Amino acid sequence: MSVIEKTAGKKARSKDRGDLVIDSELEATRADLLRSRHLPSKYYTSAEIYELELEKIWRKDWIVVGREEEFPNPGDYRAMNVAGEPVVITRAEDGTLNAFSNICAHRGTEVAYGEGNTKDFSCPYHAWLYGLKGELIKATRTGPIEGFDLSNCRLPEVKLDTWGGFIFINFDDSPPALTDYLDADTVRSEMDFLRMDELRLVDTYSFELDCNWKLIPENFIDVYHVEVLHKQTFGREFGTDDFEFGLTKYGWYGKYEAGTNAPDGEMFFDPIPWLDDHPSGELFAFTMFVRPHMMVFARQDHVQPVICYPLGPERTLLKVFTLLPQSSLKARAFPQKVRILHDYIKQATGEDADMLVSMQKNFKSSRFAPGPFTVLEKAIHHRLNRYLDILQGDGETL
Repeated sequence: MSVIEKTAGKKARSKDRGDLVIDSELEATRADLLRSRHLPSKYYTSAEIYELELEKIWRKDWIVVGREEEFPNPGDYRAMNVAGEPVVITRAEDGTLNAFSNICAHRGTEVAYGEGNTKDFSCPYHAWLYGLKGELIKATRTGPIEGFDLSNCRLPEVKLDTWGGFIFINFDDSPPALTDYLDADTVRSEMDFLRMDELRLVDTYSFELDCNWKLIPENFIDVYHVEVLHKQTFGREFGTDDFEFGLTKYGWYGKYEAGTNAPDGEMFFDPIPWLDDHPSGELFAFTMFVRPHMMVFARQDHVQPVICYPLGPERTLLKVFTLLPQSSLKARAFPQKVRILHDYIKQATGEDADMLVSMQKNFKSSRFAPGPFTVLEKAIHHRLNRYLDILQGDGETL
């Protein structure tokens, strides 16, 4: 029996498992916006629900794992753990990007650690040797093994594709094409104008925090809190009442006017050339959610995608990318300006982190009860209901 019963309108039998979600618990979240309530706290704390999320979301959806320019040379690699799955990303000798599980085909040990540049990967346990595409090159003392074929043995392959300069992987054996996956949420039609594949990565900032991963995208579309929590940072430049967003099948996008993500909304660099004639001018602002874990924030002179990765039911890794056009890399005082952007986003995300950790902590209180949705939380309500559709169904991704 799954954590969430599939049959709508009927109560699940809870006698077999104390953590079963009963349909009636979700009626308030499923209601129309101004009659609805946020999710019950167990969706942010339950290890069982987290395992269901791994199965139906993180092992089926396309996951962002980095930028193409982070792997410029043949032999460049990075070992990662993505939602509990050990994976290696490489640039092979023929220039292709590849992904495979970091699990030796013999005893399951990791064969790659950290990141760097290499010609091959040697298992530290029995010295089985693998190439940059995960193929087994050499394995000692395997000759007498009946039926063993070196050419048919490899590290488990992981699907990989790219869009907008970002590298996506998918752990499902037969996932939808990345283009179809993105188009289901109109990501390409709404966001291709940013031409992120032509931008360059100039800075990254990452940290871990004690909260459930779903709180990250919820927070980033929560315009309700901006003028309160961020009143000393970008909240001063943000027009809450003027914010307009559109809903996609699984998420949202927003086009609005705001200063840049820098002190006092100042533009530190020239406008991105293809945004120079945008009607909003220096107040151009755009955001979009790419399920299940990337939020893109664009301003006139830079773009800052934010990505989160679950580390457990109550711990999350957050990573911020700062992208600029090639022409801005020669700007005067370039390192100093990038550092100011870095410190500014660090301050703003730090303000969010304190509140999210406080929220997560109080989810465990016996006195916690989900509060109502406001008009400004329309996108959160929409996203959570699509999330519930996935968990209650078969984990469809289109």
